[in-house]
Amino acid sequence: MLQGDFFTTNHQEVIENTIHSQINLNVEHAIYKGHFPHQPVVPGVCMMQILAELTTTALGQKVRLKKASQAKFLIPIIPNKNPLLEVKIKFNTNEDGSLKVNASIQEGETLFFKFKGTLA
Repeated sequence: MLQGDFFTTNHQEVIENTIHSQINLNVEHAIYKGHFPHQPVVPGVCMMQILAELTTTALGQKVRLKKASQAKFLIPIIPNKNPLLEVKIKFNTNEDGSLKVNASIQEGETLFFKFKGTLA
């Protein structure tokens, strides 16, 4: 689990079928010593895990990544430069109870990550 250690949630609300979250990255987290020591960036797998954890918290049901239809890493997230991020997760519930999601991570107008897939 990354929440509480790798990142903290400053604000979260669910409006209709969209989860709006504001998170703060822990720029001192040990993961950046290996990814990468002289130019730390947020690993892609951590971005996908952030989406799952924020969805779990917002909806009160544990979910994990089931399928990634599209994951676009547009610009590296450099924690020292971009510690405060906005995460938007649009979701619809499938017949089997899984969630079809369309999500993004950004700071202001800068879009870092776009994701489409299924959480279950």
